[in-house]
Amino acid sequence: MTVNENYEDQYGRSCIVFSGVRKFSEVYDWLFAHYSGYKFAVLLDCSKDELPDPDNKIYVNFLADLHEEVAMETGYVRKDNSYVRR
Repeated sequence: MTVNENYEDQYGRSCIVFSGVRKFSEVYDWLFAHYSGYKFAVLLDCSKDELPDPDNKIYVNFLADLHEEVAMETGYVRKDNSYVRR
């Protein structure tokens, strides 16, 4: 398994990319050993039926980064460590 910690996706978010994963537990074990205490979101590719050759990479994002993006999309902004409606 190879790990790329310096990857930026098409939306400008930093994420960790795992390649050559045989079992999903390998990703979990690696994250726990290197980033214990952090929360992550795993982006699972569900396009295997649509694309002929999907890549076998697993993309893992920091949950805090995705939380900010979801809040902005739903009309909330961060103000004094809480979210308020725009």
